[in-house]
Amino acid sequence: MGEDFIELFQTYTEGSFSPENFKLWGGIFVVAAALERRVWVQTRRRTLPNLYIWLVAPPGIGKQVIDDGKNLLRAYNRSKAVHKLFISNDSVSSASLLDDLVKAKQVFLPTNGPALEYHSMAAFAEEVGVLIPAYDQTFLTRLNALYNNPDEYSESRRHGPVRELVLKNPQLNLLAGAQPGWMQETLPETAWSGGFTSRLIMVYASESPFRELFMEENNTTGVKSRLLSQLEQLTRLNGACQLSAEAAARLAEWHRLGGPPAPTHSKLEYYKNRRTTLHVVKLAMIAAVSRTKALVIDLEDVDRAIGWLIQAEAVMPDIFRAMVGRSDAQVIEELHFYLTALWRAAKLKPIPEEKLFHFLHQRVPSEKVEKIIMIAERSNVIARIAGTAQYVPKPKAEFDIE
Repeated sequence: MGEDFIELFQTYTEGSFSPENFKLWGGIFVVAAALERRVWVQTRRRTLPNLYIWLVAPPGIGKQVIDDGKNLLRAYNRSKAVHKLFISNDSVSSASLLDDLVKAKQVFLPTNGPALEYHSMAAFAEEVGVLIPAYDQTFLTRLNALYNNPDEYSESRRHGPVRELVLKNPQLNLLAGAQPGWMQETLPETAWSGGFTSRLIMVYASESPFRELFMEENNTTGVKSRLLSQLEQLTRLNGACQLSAEAAARLAEWHRLGGPPAPTHSKLEYYKNRRTTLHVVKLAMIAAVSRTKALVIDLEDVDRAIGWLIQAEAVMPDIFRAMVGRSDAQVIEELHFYLTALWRAAKLKPIPEEKLFHFLHQRVPSEKVEKIIMIAERSNVIARIAGTAQYVPKPKAEFDIE
């Protein structure tokens, strides 16, 4: 069976500044890009493995894994492998994306049957703001159409030598970095009820792993060589993935139950409706070929796919909290006002800690809640009653959080 590609990719990127979940999804994306339009699952319709993934983080959080994935595919293209993969330009933009896709024509010769002709490309954008500098419904509609892997895509163009663009069997994979601040400024409320965001997997992290200042770089030459060898195996795969009886039953039951646990955030209301067909089926396919390099999806692949998605969805609400963009000082001031109001309403009785947690959880990413309480306590904004998990506010004159 050999090594699992995604696990090996995580080892390959071990020394980078990217958070662990970014490395995981970087590996998932590379597998999707390698499969192009040659592999699929047949449910009510043919589902192909292409993905749109945004790695969302505040400024300074390492999105190096985007370059790691792109450079690995470029190294594969420089190898002796017969079937090359098309990659977008470094400065991919909304204007250049289709031009790049036009050039990404593939003719794959399977062992049996006729040649497959298609246009498939992996697009990498370290900052999605370069690709989508402003909210552009026309461009997002174009991305929706390409995500659906139509038999043909056409559009009229006012500029350039080609006025009528026709693409046979187009496909796009997109891995991009995004900042919550950009999302707040660029995406209107209506964007969250549109088709594009339901096709989008958002992976959030607020901190990069700590690395010592003077630290020897890992020698990844051997790991890279094994990854390139596996990529060659992946690019030879062609055909429909078959689901074992247990895998099919698990997938059908999860879908029937509404994909528990389903996201509850209001901005994810439309996203959650098609998670099985838009995401889990694709991820199960990717999990299977990553693990075995064969076109058979077993129960463990479905469970792994569901686990990946639920893990990402668990912190998606933190993106929307981070989008608000309040400083720690502003949040602490709001906390003091809130605690003071509760304390007075309770006739000066201490307030349980869970009330503070609930208040902060609505305003900041989950991992910052305890940090905010600790700062507020050490800044003499609030005080814990000794030996308890209860708090009282301190007089405003006793602290300065500016």
